[in-house]
Amino acid sequence: MRAKFILHRRGWINIYYNQKYVIDEIHNRTGFSVNDVTKILNSLSDVVKDKFSDTDNYVEIKLFHGLKVTSRYIQPEQSKSNLDISKLDFILSLNAMFSDHFRKEIRTLHNSKL
Repeated sequence: MRAKFILHRRGWINIYYNQKYVIDEIHNRTGFSVNDVTKILNSLSDVVKDKFSDTDNYVEIKLFHGLKVTSRYIQPEQSKSNLDISKLDFILSLNAMFSDHFRKEIRTLHNSKL
């Protein structure tokens, strides 16, 4: 299955794209082999995990223009979790942020497809 569609009662649809779908899209747009694209995405995953597991308390990675992901190690007292985290030394907080310009580009593309 390349994409999973879920129709809701209110008429809107959630679409979930899996990694195979993304690999095929990149392959079709670039002409790179599926095997090469898969290796690149898997390597990207390894790099992100490696950098986020560093001993630094804050790491920011700009994956591409308009998207950055961050990891922060915070004290349990600073967490907003409802779970019992009192026995933990730290909490790993992961975030993804899109730039305003990137969001505007997405809105423009979305509106052009309506």
